[in-house]
Amino acid sequence: MYRILDKRGTGKTSRLLLLAKEQGAWVACSSPRAMESKAHAYGIVGVNFISYWDFYEGNYPEGTKVLVDELEVYVSAISKGSLVGYALSTDD
Repeated sequence: MYRILDKRGTGKTSRLLLLAKEQGAWVACSSPRAMESKAHAYGIVGVNFISYWDFYEGNYPEGTKVLVDELEVYVSAISKGSLVGYALSTDD
């Protein structure tokens, strides 16, 4: 699994979009239209975008690879705000 972890303003989104292009993956995000505009501003075309909800509901073609922008925002959204924390192992 790919993980892009870094501080704000360090190019995480552009790296995610380039990875999506390279892998032929879709990007699940809070605002697909805004993310598509951002991708085009970076000169990245040919990436498909879906909302968090559509990703959660499985509204994308079977076998599609998906990358999630801002995983914590996604999990918070699908848990309807009830998630207050989690543990995560950082080793491979």
